[in-house]
Amino acid sequence: MKISIQARKWRRSVPRAWKQTQLLHPAKIAGCVTISAFNILWHGHGIFRSSPPVLRFVIVGVVCYVVTTTAEFLWFLYSGPSFTGFESPTAAKGATKPPSTDPLVKQLKELPPAELREEVLQLAKEMKSFEAVSDREFVDTLAGARPVNVATEAERDEVLDQQSAELMQHNLRTWRAYRERFYRPARAFRDELRKRLGIRNVNSEPRIPALDRAALTGANPIAQAADYLAGLARRLK
Repeated sequence: MKISIQARKWRRSVPRAWKQTQLLHPAKIAGCVTISAFNILWHGHGIFRSSPPVLRFVIVGVVCYVVTTTAEFLWFLYSGPSFTGFESPTAAKGATKPPSTDPLVKQLKELPPAELREEVLQLAKEMKSFEAVSDREFVDTLAGARPVNVATEAERDEVLDQQSAELMQHNLRTWRAYRERFYRPARAFRDELRKRLGIRNVNSEPRIPALDRAALTGANPIAQAADYLAGLARRLK
């Protein structure tokens, strides 16, 4: 197990170090040429002094280049990021993609304060209405699907299983609809309001899962996010 983990570490470290190694770095080439020239001029103790000058120049230059490249590669290998062997192979690929600029962010920067405040308050109202309608529909669905007679323990367990499945499906539909309709504009409004209000220390602000990572946890998470946005908007002058 230890050997396998170490192999996974090397498999992630070696490509990154090799990618950083500059194989055609001008300074490295100049250094190799200089050392080769000195070797030819130093007749008394030159390496391969019995060989012709051109051959000595080429051999010494290649050897110096290989040694320098190897040293550079080992330096990047041992001074680069450390791995545990349990990283996802696709995590680095996703992290290298630069974040795209949302056109909505550019539009919000140009809005006057009064219009921005009205837009945020309207969005907060729509978010609360969306959550209220979604909850009402779920309650109506459970009330309409309730059986008339539940006699045995097995039937009660089956009813609970059905209600749990319906709850999970309802939560999934609500999350998808919220993410498609409200998450992107709500985050854009929040970030723009924080900039205009001069809120630099975001850690001092309350944690809103629905805004931070589109997580609908707790009681009325969408209404909580809407109230926070409305509070920021009312502070804007």
